[in-house]
Amino acid sequence: MKRRFLLILAALLTGCGAEAQQPSVRDRVEAGIEVRLECGILVRRYGFRQGEGEVEAVLTLPNGPGPHPGIVLVPGYSRTAYDMLPVAVAMGRAGFASVAVSQPGFGGSTGPADFVGPRTFAALLSATERFAAEPFVDRARLGVYGYSRGGLAAAQLASRTDQFRAAVFGGGIYDFAAAYDQVPLAIGASMIAEAGDSEGAIRFRSPIRDMAGLDGPVLIVHGAADTRAPPEQARALARRLAELGRPHELLLVPEGDHDLGAAQIVSPAIAFFRRHLGSARHPGEGRDLSESRP
Repeated sequence: MKRRFLLILAALLTGCGAEAQQPSVRDRVEAGIEVRLECGILVRRYGFRQGEGEVEAVLTLPNGPGPHPGIVLVPGYSRTAYDMLPVAVAMGRAGFASVAVSQPGFGGSTGPADFVGPRTFAALLSATERFAAEPFVDRARLGVYGYSRGGLAAAQLASRTDQFRAAVFGGGIYDFAAAYDQVPLAIGASMIAEAGDSEGAIRFRSPIRDMAGLDGPVLIVHGAADTRAPPEQARALARRLAELGRPHELLLVPEGDHDLGAAQIVSPAIAFFRRHLGSARHPGEGRDLSESRP
């Protein structure tokens, strides 16, 4: 089963996924032109104003009629919504609509960056609410996926709102104070420079303390050899979820560093969302792939 699923994922991330990464596709979408990829997936600019600033977002819709289960995609440090296009296309080919959102301070989202603080949370929540209200999205089947800083953001969204029925946290930190003592000095300095060290700032960036608010199961993916976001953060979160009796899975990738590959994070995420957000069909094949497991 694992080999079969990875072969399917390889097909999802090549061809149409490679096409999505072409500069011409990004240039057209940034210019406000809808792009229909060869596999039928639609890519559209989805940015909006937030107060006096801008939030950069990219919408990806699968082929076929909706409403579709939806995924909010949150990239990590220095990454943008456009960097998430290969993941968005993989989700689209699995039958999920998605919106990828650049965090404030990165890409076209107005900064400064605040290390996933209140400004970032507000922007992501606004994007989520806008996306959930679309007629082509089944708001009863929403998931959130985030990696690195995006993992922290996804944990905040999943635990502090009632929007999401499943969540995937990858390579994140979930307890700010504990992480500060665990990460390399340069990363610790960035944490304090962006967030400050007040009690409120530390608490806001510690969603491990909010997990009672979850509305669905969680998949935690982390490299076992990650030196930028220590794997103890993932283990601590899993322990907390176990204490609360919340359904969760912990996937520690042996020898995996912070930059996990698609087969290590995207494939289990797609399988997880299929299980918990309902069966999705692979456009063009017309058969149910929900039995595939990583």
